[in-house]
Amino acid sequence: MNNVSEDADFIISAASRLAGIAKLAAISFGLADGVNEAMKAGGERLNDYAWVQASRGFQDGALMIAVIRSCIVLDADPKTVSFQGVYKRLKLPAVQRALIDRVYDGHEESQTMFGPPPTEMVDQFLATYREINWDVHSRLIHFRNYGVAHLLDRKNWKSITYDEMRDLVSLVVRLGDKLIQLCHLPLPPIDDTVREYTDFAKQALAKD
Repeated sequence: MNNVSEDADFIISAASRLAGIAKLAAISFGLADGVNEAMKAGGERLNDYAWVQASRGFQDGALMIAVIRSCIVLDADPKTVSFQGVYKRLKLPAVQRALIDRVYDGHEESQTMFGPPPTEMVDQFLATYREINWDVHSRLIHFRNYGVAHLLDRKNWKSITYDEMRDLVSLVVRLGDKLIQLCHLPLPPIDDTVREYTDFAKQALAKD
């Protein structure tokens, strides 16, 4: 593990990249979910073969990208930038203090005028990360490796359900928002991204 100062620098430099990819994962899943909702409410459009096939193709592509982006931000490789890399560093009290000192530069107390204190934001990030269902994550990685990037005999197939994917994307988004808040990034919250892009896809597919 690097020294405390380098660990704090890693978290600060990684925060905007991770929040950005988390938002992109949410956009991809939201678009796929919007297609799903549009097809459920398709009505007469379900008799339009071209509309149905195009919708299924859009949904499949968006879901595959959501899988890839979710895997990226949860990568266990220590050489990559990931939420796991942030967690392993941020769980150390010395790194927490170095990060807070670096970001808030002696104005830690004034932060409480605008939201939770930095120490509480650290605790929230760590608690959110610990909510990860590692069985689901393992199956997601397996699916990415052998269902998206490569092909595997179906008898050894592992995957995740649609609802499990939704929950995982939601957790990734929450982690991104926690880093935006903790590191004082000049970025808007991303918590509403899935719903927003679900609506975009539904509206687009409802047009004549």
